[in-house]
Order: sequence, then structure tokens, then C-alpha cells
Amino acid sequence: MLLTELIPLVKELSHTDKLLLMHLLATELLKESSLVPLDAQDKITSLGLHDSFEAAAVLAKALVE
Repeated sequence: MLLTELIPLVKELSHTDKLLLMHLLATELLKESSLVPLDAQDKITSLGLHDSFEAAAVLAKALVE
């Protein structure tokens, strides 16, 4: 399905469904970027990623994009 076909359908969605769609899209983008969603923050601290230079580089790249 093309985006031009999808836009009219999205415009017909309720406010709640639009928010759910936005959440779904954000989650998919995070997965594709190998980033961790904010709701998984508690799990991250136990992994020690706050000291990871690789994680900092990924975050810096995401912010630039």
C-alpha cells in the first residue's frame, strides 16, 4: 500500500487510534534503529548501558538525524 493511499485512512481514525498508530510507528522505528524505548528504561539500568560509549554514539547519531 502506498503512503498516498494510507493518508486518507489515517485521517478517518479516531484521536485514540491515531495515538495508538503513532505509538506503533515510534516503536517500529526504535526497533529498526536498535534504540531502546523509554518504557524499558528500568531494564537498561541493570544492563549498564549508561556507561557505554557505543550507546552514546548511537544516541548522538539519532539526535543528528
